[in-house]
Amino acid sequence: FHLQTTSTMATVLSTPSATASIPPAVSQSPSKKRAAESPASPSMTLAAAKKTLSSLKLPSKGKGATQSEYVRFKSLLLKDAKARGDKDTTDNITKIAKEAWKKVQYQTPPSADELDTKTDDASSSSGDDVQRYLRLKGVMLKEEREMQAKFDAEAKAYCTAFVTSASSYLQWCLIEATEENQQPLLEAVKLVKGQYLPFHFRTYRVDDTPALNALRETLEQLKEFKKLKDERALLAKLQNATEEGLKLHVKEHIRLLAQAAELDKLKKNKAVEDEKKCEADERELAKADDIQDEITRALKKQMKYGSLNNKHSATRISYTKGGVSHKVFAKAFGVPVGTKQATIDGSAVGETYLRYGASLKCTEVKVKLVGDELVAQTSFFMDK
Repeated sequence: FHLQTTSTMATVLSTPSATASIPPAVSQSPSKKRAAESPASPSMTLAAAKKTLSSLKLPSKGKGATQSEYVRFKSLLLKDAKARGDKDTTDNITKIAKEAWKKVQYQTPPSADELDTKTDDASSSSGDDVQRYLRLKGVMLKEEREMQAKFDAEAKAYCTAFVTSASSYLQWCLIEATEENQQPLLEAVKLVKGQYLPFHFRTYRVDDTPALNALRETLEQLKEFKKLKDERALLAKLQNATEEGLKLHVKEHIRLLAQAAELDKLKKNKAVEDEKKCEADERELAKADDIQDEITRALKKQMKYGSLNNKHSATRISYTKGGVSHKVFAKAFGVPVGTKQATIDGSAVGETYLRYGASLKCTEVKVKLVGDELVAQTSFFMDK
């Protein structure tokens, strides 16, 4: 019986798919450093790459980015009043700011070429109050554009620096890694994952492939180290096992083979289901490509002179569309999945030209997702 049991165990252990098989790697020296397999050598030194990656900080748009146009206009108006010594405006800033904003909210300010970024220049400009308010509005919008441009440039630089430093850092850690000293690899993975911001790479179209490839190779190496450790532990266990222990191991091994076959079957079935779901998602996401055009066309049709409530104020218009999922909304407006609000520039709606040089224009379109219903709202006004 002993010979039969031993023979059975040997047969199972020699099976190609057996999980208890012991590969030649077990006999290799675990302390030997791993040769670099990446096609390109690290472009930075280990110290420089780690320091750069650790010090990366995504730039902030600043406090002004979260404030409304009115709040920023009010701030500039107060600064302007103080520069001119206008005590009445300074003391009654809230009331006067509301009145001033109402006068210029829907009017076009001077072009960027006509403006100076310094607020005190706006206070010294000639003309009535409305012209001064318009100029302040122009300064406010110019500052907003400059702030956004600065943020975009710094965010793109962040992404570019991340790719170079992350890929170099991971490549060096891979070269230096041994089975006994895996801690640098673990620390590198943690740091890279913490600094990686997928949304910004998509927004600024920076290729993150080198960093992702290095990260994937690092994770595979950690798995290989764990596999070697488990195999050594199994070898030691079998070498010291009793006859009864060997029989139990064979039984467990057979059970695991059956379990692995069942798992493989489940994986194949899931792969088929995932493929069907992916095709359905692609069909659904294809709807997103036309949503913004659909909104602007629908709003443009509502911009009629006869629909104006008052020639000197704006008239609200809206458009509603049902059956819009979070994924479709995110793709349509280039925002993260789960975001429920977005905007469309009023110029995308277009103008309706009238006689005598006047035209109907649209303000910024605010879009929100309520359940699966998309609601777009804006106002149009007559610009002379």
